Amino acid sequence: MKTAIKTLALGLLMVIGSAATQAQNSKIGHINVDQLISLMPETKEAEASLQAYAQSLETDLTDMQTELQTKVNNFRANEKVMTELSKENKYKEIQDLDTRIQEYQQKAQQDLQMKEMELLTPVLEKAQNAITEVANEGGFAYILDSSNSKGNVIYNEGGNDIMPLVKTKLGLQ
Repeated sequence: MKTAIKTLALGLLMVIGSAATQAQNSKIGHINVDQLISLMPETKEAEASLQAYAQSLETDLTDMQTELQTKVNNFRANEKVMTELSKENKYKEIQDLDTRIQEYQQKAQQDLQMKEMELLTPVLEKAQNAITEVANEGGFAYILDSSNSKGNVIYNEGGNDIMPLVKTKLGLQ
C-alpha cells in the first residue's frame, strides 16, 4: 500500500513538474484589441455608415414627433368647437400616433444595434484572424487582451506585445 501511495505521489509530482516546465516554456503575448480595432480603417468606415443610418432613423422620428405636435396643437385649438365624436376620433388618432412613435423608437434602437453588429463583425473577424496568424507564426501559446475595457490583463511588464506584428499583418501604420 505504501508503495502504491509513493508511486502515485511520484507520478503526480512528475505531472505537476511537467506542467510547470511547459508553462515556463509557453510563449505568452498580449495586445490591446480596442486600440487595434480603432486603428483599422474599416472601423472608421463602419462608424460613418452607422452614423448615417442613425441619422436617417432620427430624421424619421423627428418627422413623426412634429406630426404629433401639430395634431395636438390643432386639437387644442379646435377642441371647443368640436363635437364629442370628433374629439374622440382626434384623441384616438393622437394616441395611436404616440404609440407608433414609441414602437418606432424601440424598433429603431434594435435596428441600430443589429446594424452595428452587421458592420463591425467583419472588422472584428479580420482583427482576430490577423492576431491568430501572428500567434501561430510567432509560436505563442497564449495571447491576452490588454484593453482597459476588458480588464483581462492586470500586469503585462515583460510580455510580448504583438501589436506591431499585427499592425504589419494588417498593413497599418
